[in-house]
Amino acid sequence: MESEELWMELHVLHQHGWSVSALARHFKLNRRTVRRELDAERPPGYPQRAPRHPFTEAQLAHIERRLLMCPVLRATDLHHELRTEYGYAGSYWTFLRQVRPLRPATAHEPEVRFETLAGVQTQADWKHIGSWPLGEELVELHAMVAILGHSRMPAIRIAASCTREVSFERLVRCLDDLGGVTRELLTDRDTVFCNHAAEGPLFVPEWVDLCALLGAVPRACRPYRAKTKGKVERENRELEQSFRCWLTGQVMPPRPTIADYDAFALRWIQERILPRRHRTTQRIIGEA
Repeated sequence: MESEELWMELHVLHQHGWSVSALARHFKLNRRTVRRELDAERPPGYPQRAPRHPFTEAQLAHIERRLLMCPVLRATDLHHELRTEYGYAGSYWTFLRQVRPLRPATAHEPEVRFETLAGVQTQADWKHIGSWPLGEELVELHAMVAILGHSRMPAIRIAASCTREVSFERLVRCLDDLGGVTRELLTDRDTVFCNHAAEGPLFVPEWVDLCALLGAVPRACRPYRAKTKGKVERENRELEQSFRCWLTGQVMPPRPTIADYDAFALRWIQERILPRRHRTTQRIIGEA
């Protein structure tokens, strides 16, 4: 029984006529303990324990700098950075208890996942990743994200525009990275892939021709139901909360190219995604 609950029950029962001896017998306590609880004006408190692995000044400065630059940075990524770059020896849970007060907690909407068999479905979508240097300029970059529905293996290719031609080329590159084409290719109803029709999606001829060439069946998610393609939406959130923050910590070449960003994305997948055990499938993504 918690100390506050015990203190409350002892006081209530004592006010209703229970003697100290009766309380001691009922709660299996020493009479002196019961008397001490009854004499206390408030429940006993316990001093806060010092963390087993407190942050050093350098580690704390790194945490504050990273959270200032990327407020949505995942705790798992931040813990990985501290361990590999600053020699932090504490466990993830020890780290998490200390880092939580440094930023407000964010709640995420629960998602329902639909599982597919191996080789059945690939989900694809664009994700805007912000302004980044490209050559001599600062441009808005986008990531074409494709993910295998069964294993959750992702592929990412970067582009400076989302035209139909660029979309198809980047998606084919992703499929090549994934090792082949599944039976279905699920996308949203973007005009790159669909013409809007009252009776349902009407795929543009170029997308139908490409799927026929690849040997895949085009699918479109339900209108206003982005979570129909929830696996790629979840991966897009990974880009927002993990990849972008990770990228800010990398050393850029003097005039970065799209190929450089593709290489960064591949490295992030290999270092952060493939070794992870997926919470839904309970399989290591790189092994699955």
